[in-house]
Amino acid sequence: PKLSRRGALALLGAAGLGIAFRPALAAAAVEKTVKLAPGGLYELAVSGATGLVHVAAAGPRGGKEAKILGLDPRTLEVKATIELGEEAAFGLAANDRSGLLYATGTRAGTLLAIDPRAGAVKARITEGEGAHLRQVIVDEAKDRAFVSAFGARDKPSAIWVVDTAAGKVSAVITEGLEGGITGLAYDAAGDRLFATALTSSEVVEVSLARRAGIRRFASGGEGAVNVAVQPGSNRLFVTNQKSGQLTVLDSASGQVVKALETGAGALGVTLSPDGSLAYVANRGAGTVSVVDAKGLELKENLATGTHPNTVAVDRRSGLAYVTNKARSAPRGQPPVEDPNGDTVSIIRA
Repeated sequence: PKLSRRGALALLGAAGLGIAFRPALAAAAVEKTVKLAPGGLYELAVSGATGLVHVAAAGPRGGKEAKILGLDPRTLEVKATIELGEEAAFGLAANDRSGLLYATGTRAGTLLAIDPRAGAVKARITEGEGAHLRQVIVDEAKDRAFVSAFGARDKPSAIWVVDTAAGKVSAVITEGLEGGITGLAYDAAGDRLFATALTSSEVVEVSLARRAGIRRFASGGEGAVNVAVQPGSNRLFVTNQKSGQLTVLDSASGQVVKALETGAGALGVTLSPDGSLAYVANRGAGTVSVVDAKGLELKENLATGTHPNTVAVDRRSGLAYVTNKARSAPRGQPPVEDPNGDTVSIIRA
């Protein structure tokens, strides 16, 4: 039957009303921020095994108060403390399959395997002397961890491949890793790593089969420091600390897909579990950028604290957590009072 003019107008009006009253999507927001002691906050990781957000707290410089703190994921109340004393941890990753945490003891050149339920260090994994360890990431499916060692004092950059079941280093990769290796991302589909070369502003593709860096391409910015792989695509998300940018690269061609200005000192980059959002911690700007990782558009810049460092996302709730470091005093000077530093923030996006 034909639709009358009045009926057509009524339908259009109803559709218009439906659009007008459809609730808008909530903007990303900082939901809560808490200050933690002993301070010296670095990386954090969400553990499905403990249900806590674990934070590496190095404590005051030169002190013996290093800890791993376990926070309630909703209130950020401290629920567990693992005492490390002088063994300050900086990088942190959680293995939900084994229930262990892995932390980089940068000063000692040691990877700590920590049982958070027992509240103790289970193993100390080392390889040679003087390795300046930075980041650790885990491959739960194959019982492996990968650790970046920044080259310094005439030592080349390296990547440790750690057999986490055996608790030992199974290989040390140094070939093709020139340029000061900092960040790592594991591509499970290709069983390979992508690493950032800070001083040369490049991304290096690392073959685990050949145990070497086999290809490198420009990051599209200055001071490439961290990288994330978007699942189900060829896209790499790279933070460039010196130029304050997030660059999106095609891993097949090495070409820049898009460059986004996120803020001064762009440092940490983390993707949501479904790869739809990217979070960028802008250390110099004091903000965390929330980026539409599909449409490659900046959604929000959120003020979180003095020096945002690392973002971790809870794969169950979708909540993001960020550590905010405090302003530091010159060596030999008393600590600076900084109410917006040594904090952890929750972001709901």
